[in-house]
Amino acid sequence: MSARTGPVVGGSPVGATVAVLLLVVALGAAMIPWWPVYESWGFIVAAAVAIAAGTAIALIGARRSWPTWAVLVAIAVAFLVLGVPAAVPSQAVAGVLPTPQGILELITATALSWKQLVTISVPVGSYQALLVPPFLLGLVASTAAVTIAFRTRHPVLAVLPPAGLMAAGILLGVVHGAFALTGGLAFLVAVVAWMAFVAVADRRAAVGRGGMEHALADARRVLGASVILAVALVGATATATLAPVQARTVIRSEVQPPFEPRDHESPLAAFRAAFAPETADEAMLEVTGLSPGAGLRVATMDTYDGVVYTVGGSDGTSLSGTFTRVPYRLDQSGTRGAQMRLGVHVLAYDDVWVPGVDRLERIEFRGTRAETLADGFFYNDTTGTAAVTPGLERGDRYTAWSVAVAEPASVRALRPGTSVLPAAPALPTELASLLDEWAPASDPEGERLAAAIAALRNVGYISHGTDGEVPSRSGHALDRLTQLATDVPMLGDGEQYAVAAAMMAREIGFPARVVVGYRATDAAASGSGDAAASEDVTVFRRSDLQAWIEVERANGTWIAVDPNPLPRPVPDREPDQPMTVERPQSALPPPPERTRIDVGDDAGDRADEGPRDESEQWIAVLRDVLTVTGLVVLAAALLASPFLAVIVAKLRRRRLRRRAKTEVERIEGGWLEFADTAADYGYPIRAGTTRAEQAATVGGLAPLVLASVVDRAVFAPSGPAPGDDERVWQSVDDLQQRLAAPRTRREQWRAAVSLTSLGGYAGSRRGGRE
Repeated sequence: MSARTGPVVGGSPVGATVAVLLLVVALGAAMIPWWPVYESWGFIVAAAVAIAAGTAIALIGARRSWPTWAVLVAIAVAFLVLGVPAAVPSQAVAGVLPTPQGILELITATALSWKQLVTISVPVGSYQALLVPPFLLGLVASTAAVTIAFRTRHPVLAVLPPAGLMAAGILLGVVHGAFALTGGLAFLVAVVAWMAFVAVADRRAAVGRGGMEHALADARRVLGASVILAVALVGATATATLAPVQARTVIRSEVQPPFEPRDHESPLAAFRAAFAPETADEAMLEVTGLSPGAGLRVATMDTYDGVVYTVGGSDGTSLSGTFTRVPYRLDQSGTRGAQMRLGVHVLAYDDVWVPGVDRLERIEFRGTRAETLADGFFYNDTTGTAAVTPGLERGDRYTAWSVAVAEPASVRALRPGTSVLPAAPALPTELASLLDEWAPASDPEGERLAAAIAALRNVGYISHGTDGEVPSRSGHALDRLTQLATDVPMLGDGEQYAVAAAMMAREIGFPARVVVGYRATDAAASGSGDAAASEDVTVFRRSDLQAWIEVERANGTWIAVDPNPLPRPVPDREPDQPMTVERPQSALPPPPERTRIDVGDDAGDRADEGPRDESEQWIAVLRDVLTVTGLVVLAAALLASPFLAVIVAKLRRRRLRRRAKTEVERIEGGWLEFADTAADYGYPIRAGTTRAEQAATVGGLAPLVLASVVDRAVFAPSGPAPGDDERVWQSVDDLQQRLAAPRTRREQWRAAVSLTSLGGYAGSRRGGRE
């Protein structure tokens, strides 16, 4: 990085201060897209330290004329010294002094934190070393921006490092429309202010303090160029507003989640094993802060293939199968319910699924494995299911802050939600017949659901098929559900009743899913039974495992519904006796009903929905195209804005010269336009030389003739002849075409955006005789 030889930005202390402040504002605006990823004071501290350190390095390097290697060494030293307290504060002594372990994590994070950042749930706060990416990019971008501004001939290009920092925040960040608009407008204002400042500073350096009028004219030209950028920004914003889509593609949305639930056995598959007599009384979890009689969720399943209920779709596209890391907290401000703080002590429980309650906000592990469990914790906010890759084991402890969704007073008043779940097989005929008998299709959805759940609870009996109980087959495949519907008496446990209730609810029209967890029995809630409960502590035993369902109501919340019969003696089996079930009287036969949930593959059932689905797909594709186009236009405008400013400034300069007040000024302006073009093409035109000398530098007869004509028109006692100005400008246009003709398109574009003629060469001084 050699010392500047061009116009000095901020030649005075005041000018230097203004230049630094403008660049700091641009860098701060570039940090705005990063905020939704962190949302913590730690990020603000890391960003401020990075920008301040980079600015200081660049200013000292400019003042002392450091070579490139010295600036790079200074950046590396600042990164190692300031990186730990700023980007890895948990490894800093008193929050200031770096530790060896902190330096090791800092260096490791330089290579690894980028991938971790896009595979983790946000906001991440100051978790581990995930502040390293913005700190490192901020340090490099601020050093590069200030160095370009104070040590190069083209200070206008100092906006490029902040633009790169902002683009990285967009790509590595999350979709957040409000911050996108705020960040874009703030960066636009900073870029326009910087270009105007550079234009004024360049003209001052070229013509001295007496050229303030020209400096302000240049500033107006740059402001005119910024209109193009503003139009592009407004257009992109309008596109995103008028054609909204549910998701935007960023790096985060393209990275596969690190936890794969389909690699683990369904929690419902091993349901029956929990009731083996030899282990049924084994204490599994000790929980504090749980409401009396409340359940503890282990996992939520919404995908059924006719054999097993699982977490997440079999094709990997279901949102319920997407798990991300939660190092800091989740924003559950939109969930209505009571705040709960659960303390969980793991006893005999050993599985990857982490028990909890409803909507998780934050979790904190304790004990000897706390750090390992925190690193391997994953969460799915769609279903409220949590997992930890090492798996929980005896002695682990954690505290979970959650929001417990308030349940309605009556299921009968519910109306179905609109969530689309993975397709499921059709309801078996035997269960469909029972549903029509218990809950006629003429009734409202909520009343049908309440009637079906009440019938299951009243008609069914509980048996886990263990020694001493009436034999009951395990499993929840379609044939087992058929057997549940035809056996007299109806016999099963939570595994069968929950799946049957979920399929009936979906047939009625409710989005429904199955939940496996622990629920204390009524006897346990009163102080006896399998779940020993005290005033503050609830101990769940292995036999307290239960399965129930959740249905979505119209406002989008999921409500727990328990379809399991109360334990009571099972009557003798009478296979030849027809089963008699009381049902509400209905004068109308049950008409066929179309449900909101696609539970079958019958093409005829979906025939009338095809055109609507196809049109929605085309609309979605059109929205994607419009959004991508808007983003591309915005990015291109941001990158091209400095070059557009140069081109517009030159067009403005040519217009002012050709429309000057007097004929002599128009003739002189024509020569200056030719000399500026020659300088932009690389000819060594020197300010202060005569027009004949400048023409000789270009070479050829035509420039010499034009120089002679201009000199005669300017210095002749009688002044220029009528029409000389038009003839001079025609000659200038012809000479400009001759200069461009032998050059490639790339060379022509390079000359068009060259700052040579704007930086104090031919175009900023009079080229006549001294």
